[in-house]
Amino acid sequence: MMLPVSKFFTVQEPSNALLSYTQKGIDFFEKIGQFSKEKAAIEEEYSTKLKNLAKKYAKKTEEEDEVLKSVSYISAFNSFLYQLDQIAGKHHAAAESTREDIVAYVSSKACQLRSSRKNAINDLKTINDILEDHINDMWKSGKIYSRAYKDAETAYQKFYKADKNLEISRLELEKARSHAMTRNEICEKAKSDYSKAVSTTNSEQKKYHDELLPVIFSRLKAVDKECIGDMSHVLQKLITVDECLSEGIGCCRQKTQKIVNNIEPEADSQLVLDSVEATMEKPTPFDFEDLGDPKDCDSRAGDSIDGKHKSEGALMPILKSPNKKNLLRNFLGIKEKEVEKVESPREVYADKNKPAHVRLSCLRSKIKSMEKELEQATQGREGITRLQKAYYANPQHGNPDACTAPLISYAKKIEALNANIQDLKELYVLLEASAESSTPTERSFGGRDTPDTTRSMSGCSTNVSSSKTLEDGVIRQILTTPKRIISSPRTPKSAPFSATNTPVRRKKDISSPVLRSSFSGAIRKMPGSATSSPHRSISSPMKIDKSEILVTALFEFEQSSAETMSILPGEELFVQETDNGDGWTRARKKRNQEVGFVPTSYLQFPVVSICITPP
Repeated sequence: MMLPVSKFFTVQEPSNALLSYTQKGIDFFEKIGQFSKEKAAIEEEYSTKLKNLAKKYAKKTEEEDEVLKSVSYISAFNSFLYQLDQIAGKHHAAAESTREDIVAYVSSKACQLRSSRKNAINDLKTINDILEDHINDMWKSGKIYSRAYKDAETAYQKFYKADKNLEISRLELEKARSHAMTRNEICEKAKSDYSKAVSTTNSEQKKYHDELLPVIFSRLKAVDKECIGDMSHVLQKLITVDECLSEGIGCCRQKTQKIVNNIEPEADSQLVLDSVEATMEKPTPFDFEDLGDPKDCDSRAGDSIDGKHKSEGALMPILKSPNKKNLLRNFLGIKEKEVEKVESPREVYADKNKPAHVRLSCLRSKIKSMEKELEQATQGREGITRLQKAYYANPQHGNPDACTAPLISYAKKIEALNANIQDLKELYVLLEASAESSTPTERSFGGRDTPDTTRSMSGCSTNVSSSKTLEDGVIRQILTTPKRIISSPRTPKSAPFSATNTPVRRKKDISSPVLRSSFSGAIRKMPGSATSSPHRSISSPMKIDKSEILVTALFEFEQSSAETMSILPGEELFVQETDNGDGWTRARKKRNQEVGFVPTSYLQFPVVSICITPP
């Protein structure tokens, strides 16, 4: 019996099962990689949201009052937000590590495993094709042998039939015998070929099952084993990333717990209370004025006018004075309409009874608020300007002249805000320096570095005995210094509306004379001084006095207008007209007789000991 064809293909089912299993393993490995990729995306999204949340609330806490920033619970919350940002960074790092180390590794290894599996499948297909070719040749030889056998059998049957037939001739009988013998030889040859084909096929089949197929299976096994090992490695990496993330988050939480434990409710409440109490202004006591003895009305009859006595005159100053009238009305509980109280910014923050840090904090807050108002006013003016231009371009939309009044109002407001901001900045620097001067310094009043804002105050050569004395001098100086508008590099875009043409000191120069370390000094008054300003014409006749003072330029100054002149450090000049509070001095150069205005703070005046009794 010949072997059935289906017997060879019985080996294909296990092979196909193994191939399917390895394919499923690689697919599952890629599934783990996809899981890691989505996990990294979630970590990244969570990190971004956490960072935005921390940034959002950190920005809100920055807008808090200066006093609130110093309490422990605010600092604790800020530290908590910082640690939260650190935790977000840990999640971001975990996402990056997962994406770079795991997802990329899975992608490359999956390609490698698929390539190895494909090579094994190709080799398996090759040996299957070889074995199948041998089997097909065997089947062909079997068919040839079967056909030759039937032909020989038929020839012998005809020969036997002819041999029994007595009527047939001897020639025909020999012919039938010869034909039978020929068919028999063909059958024997086909039988021999078939036998060889069967033998060859059996040997190839044995080799296939004993040698070739196990090698292919071992290769597929190695691919599957490597795939499973890579799965384990990837899962271990995921665990390692999570462990590092947990350790980082745990460390941040420990720090957060320590910060939260440092919150002191009692100290915070007391600090806020002290700050509020320090900013409270105590009202002045009421003065008692004795009207005298009513019995002496006859002696005061001559003081009456039109028969009306002046006995009520003692209380009239209280009722007529706006401040005292308001105090009396507030004391009696009478409410009136809100009226803006025009008060100098310097006088508001110059109360030396308040703690230094409270005054500085209030100054900082006030400067910030005024800068915000200045920015809003500038934006409003720009908006009105654009609207006016639009009205000029299209008169049917509106009247351009209606924008003139708001523009003038904005210009005045910007000018006043610029003046107040510069005034408060000078006051802040002076107060900060006086607060830091905890030890007496040997400096004679009237030093060479006296700033322009303090030239209106002088004193005799003495030593400051304590920081309190220095602070009293600073406050007195602040309240007596005239207000000026000083241009600054930080002046906003509202410069075209500025009331002065004061030059802006270059950034590369020495620090502004307003911010120098000396806070009091003496300056020799020049005879015949008039109101000096760069806006005056220098073409007017100049009277040269014999008592001209020789001064030296400390800094370089570049000419910025027709009334000013350039000076170099060390250059000598004669003072023509002194500074009367606007920060400019008219001087004449010694070398070429050039006359012009220069900043007072850029000049070094000779030291003159002129004692002035402090107010």
